[in-house]
Amino acid sequence: MKTIRDAGADMRLKWFRYLVTRFEPTDGPQKQMVGFLQAMFPNQMLTAPVLKSTAISDAGITKQTLYEVERSQFVRTTYDRAIGSLNDVNDEIADLIHKAWGRE
Repeated sequence: MKTIRDAGADMRLKWFRYLVTRFEPTDGPQKQMVGFLQAMFPNQMLTAPVLKSTAISDAGITKQTLYEVERSQFVRTTYDRAIGSLNDVNDEIADLIHKAWGRE
């Protein structure tokens, strides 16, 4: 953000967060790195990650979001895990927006 500010941009943000994407919770090194980032930037990290998922990748191949494709096109557990991940992230972002607007 400092680089952007130094380039002359007006940086009046109420909030910003880093989002972990393509996260594999069973990958030890990834989990360690995310823990390190959360320790370094506790107030700048979203708590919910976007999980790595073939459902998200497959939806992208058809230039659609996971919200636009039919659940029946995927293994149900794969779809449910991916959509749950996206919903968690979107709920967290919506809460931050509402707080910035003064609605809690």
